[in-house]
Formats: sequence, C-alpha cells, structure tokens
Amino acid sequence: MGKVIFIDIDGTLLDYENKLPASADRAIKEARKNGHRVYICTGRSEVEVYDYIWDIGLDGMIGGNGSYVKDEDTVVMHQLITLEQCKHIVDWCHSRNLEFYLESNNGLFASKNFEEKGNPVIKVYYQRKENASEQTVRTVFPEMIYGGELYRDDCNKVSFILNSYQDHLDSIKEFPDLKPGTWGGAGEIALFGDLGVKGIDKAHAIDDVLNLC
Repeated sequence: MGKVIFIDIDGTLLDYENKLPASADRAIKEARKNGHRVYICTGRSEVEVYDYIWDIGLDGMIGGNGSYVKDEDTVVMHQLITLEQCKHIVDWCHSRNLEFYLESNNGLFASKNFEEKGNPVIKVYYQRKENASEQTVRTVFPEMIYGGELYRDDCNKVSFILNSYQDHLDSIKEFPDLKPGTWGGAGEIALFGDLGVKGIDKAHAIDDVLNLC
C-alpha cells in the first residue's frame, strides 16, 4: 500500500534561492511512480506555490501553516482570518509603525513601506546563504502586490517585520482570538511575527489529508 508523504517547501523541496534541485524533482516523481501520494506542507499560501513547483507532479498541498488543504483540484478545508480580525491587525500594525504583508490565495498584499523596510531584513535572513547580497523583497516575493486593499476577507495569515521581540509579545496580548508566531530566527532573534487562525496547525491539516486517503 502506498504511503502519504508530506514535504516542506522552503529549505527542503526548494533551496533558499527558490531553486528546485534536480534530486528533489527526481525523488518526488519516483515516489509517485511507486504509488505514494505527495503533498507539500508549508506556511506559504497557494499563490506562492508557483507553476514550476506544481509541474513536479503533486497530489495536493497544505498551506498557510494548516489553514488550507487541497487534494488534487478539490479544496478540502480553508479557514480564514475574518474581515474584522484583518482590520484589527492592519490598524494595530500601522499604530506601531510595523510593516507587514497579508497572505492570501489571491495574492500577497504589502503595506506601504514594506519593501523599503524589508530589504535589509531579507539580507539578514539570507546572510549565511549563497548570493545573500542579491536578495531583496522583490526577488524573494516576486508576486507581491503593492498599493492593494489591506482590509480583506480572504487572508490566511499576516506577517509583520519585528522592530523588536516585544512586538511579538504584545501581539499575544492584543490578539487572543488569533494564533501568534514568529519566523526568520528562533526566539528573540526572530525577524518576523505572524498572526493566523487560532486552533489551526499543520498537524491538524495532515489529519484531514490522511482521512481522505
């Protein structure tokens, strides 16, 4: 009987330059040829899963850190931040001068100064990786939308640049109805905070996929 394989994108399926190693491509094709099902399991929203990733041949995806499950062409589960929650996050970030972007299956929507504030942060994130000096917000997020509507009802989660770790700690108090996290470094050296749907995680979404198989 075939197995179900879940694989992360960043640093696993792709390297940190968003390149797909030939070895990963071959391994997934071989696994599916042998009767196994392969799903990507990622913090990315579907809009960030580019065609060259799908072209490998995948059975579906878990996205948004577990808020979205797709099996072949069928959306099995999709839980969103509400419009009111999104407004609260946007207003809170603006009040604290935090630059952010909204992660939606319809696009990544950046705050006004996200690119300017984000470029040096991206370089720190990639500092130990090849071609770090060449990485910018536009190379890492090529499909990011600037000047779009920020009060949205289609958000999976929101990421914001931390001015300090205190911003993350304060987000925990400010948003008891959401799931706060950090990324881009462990603990107090994290570069980004994020806010997503409460009670949702990758493990919960994996169970949903396994129930289908």
